[in-house]
Amino acid sequence: MLIGSAPPEPLGAGSVGQEQERAAGDDPAHDDPAALATYQHHHGDHGAGWIAARPVSDTDLATLLRVFGVVAVPDGMGGFVHNAAIAVVAPDGRLVDILNWDDGAGAASYVTRRLAP
Repeated sequence: MLIGSAPPEPLGAGSVGQEQERAAGDDPAHDDPAALATYQHHHGDHGAGWIAARPVSDTDLATLLRVFGVVAVPDGMGGFVHNAAIAVVAPDGRLVDILNWDDGAGAASYVTRRLAP
């Protein structure tokens, strides 16, 4: 189960063809709803279109990391270092693709091609 800083909406709850940003914390001990809200605010969220959530158990965390291909390792300073990616999830919740986080143009092209009628 994931809990977040805002009530989660079903995937695809926005207008058809719109992207929605979802962020998941990977540290159940520290990523509480207040910490996620602070993270969102710090990174430019203005309250719409971005849902942040966190796993509430180690089992949920392991599932989340496995499904999305995330590798997280302790950074030696109380935090974590992990790979970053853009996960493309279909409205029905299926993981469709994983894109390089540092290829903004490629990600934009990917999304644009799939939104075209």
